[in-house]
Amino acid sequence: MDIVFAVLADAANVSQEGKLNILGTFGHINASTFPARHPEMQLVVRMEASPAEAGTQKKLEVKVLDEDGQQIGSYQGDFIVPPAAKAGERAQMQMVMRLVDTVFPEQGRYQFAILIDDRTEYEVPLNVGRQG
Repeated sequence: MDIVFAVLADAANVSQEGKLNILGTFGHINASTFPARHPEMQLVVRMEASPAEAGTQKKLEVKVLDEDGQQIGSYQGDFIVPPAAKAGERAQMQMVMRLVDTVFPEQGRYQFAILIDDRTEYEVPLNVGRQG
């Protein structure tokens, strides 16, 4: 299982045809008072898996960490790896996770660590505070 990319965005969806639509990716949130609350954002992840993983169940967890590595939030769920579109190819999966009212206790650098089966596969950085 590989994560091809992951981003934070203002909005995202997967169309009926399977197209991933992403609007407004970002890596910084302006905030002047803390704790800062961000009303809504999307964590968008594209993954690939080998044909051998088709049909297996995976545990997905996203940990929100502050710059000291302390966990301030988490989201988790399970999924089953689908078969690839064509035999012998890698299966492709897309996930859009809606994050509502995320609270950042203080100014600094945060990480959205994406774990699959308890192993960190990708980290999405986010700076929160005054820019400049």
